[in-house]
Amino acid sequence: MIRLLTVATLMGASLGLATPAVSQDFTQDFQGFYAGVHLDMNTFVTNNADLNNQFNSNAPEQSIFGATGGVSFGYNRYFSGGLLLGIELDYTSEMVIEEFIASNTSGTTGTQVNNALESVIAIKGRAGIQSGNALLYVLGGYAMGSGVFETYAVDSGSGLTSCTTSTCASISEDTNGVVIGAGVDWAFRENWIGRFEVQHMTFSDVDAPVLDAGGDPACSSGATPLCSVVYTPSATSARLGIMYKF
Repeated sequence: MIRLLTVATLMGASLGLATPAVSQDFTQDFQGFYAGVHLDMNTFVTNNADLNNQFNSNAPEQSIFGATGGVSFGYNRYFSGGLLLGIELDYTSEMVIEEFIASNTSGTTGTQVNNALESVIAIKGRAGIQSGNALLYVLGGYAMGSGVFETYAVDSGSGLTSCTTSTCASISEDTNGVVIGAGVDWAFRENWIGRFEVQHMTFSDVDAPVLDAGGDPACSSGATPLCSVVYTPSATSARLGIMYKF
């Protein structure tokens, strides 16, 4: 019993000595280079305009809610009046929609939609004001996504089950866009910074020609802008991150 009391006393004394070190006040200097990781909860949306209604079930918009992750690198600098300006390079992992839209009750016919941004790279400018150890900021910039978009008619009874055996609109193409948002960085320990951010990205249209299984235009009008599916992707995310300022 005496030994246990002694150990408990020593542990209590150690914690008592450690507490002031942890709770010491500091004012975070946000100027300089930083890097970190982030986890995002995204709503990924594609507006799919089937201009000549070539598919069994025309679904103009598809969306999915899911998680992605990535890394960020940036630099901040203070200016007069407490203004802080920065630039950030950001990478976000794949966002995917895979959806079958049935056109009969048995689910043997319909339309398969496979849309993805395999990766997104953004270059963002930030402008913020520091309040204590928090940095409140807005952001805006350029984003580029590696897009893979595919829509094809499905009829399992006739063997139409893939893009190679059915009428299909498919394309792999980078798409450019813009990103806007706002957030807060908070230094929970000197040079260790937590982040909460909301941002929206919208990208330019991507046109995919509608072809039959032989690779020829599927529309009677031939290879015209009407014989295509136009994909317009966008994403809105709530982000949690952790950064280290060098």
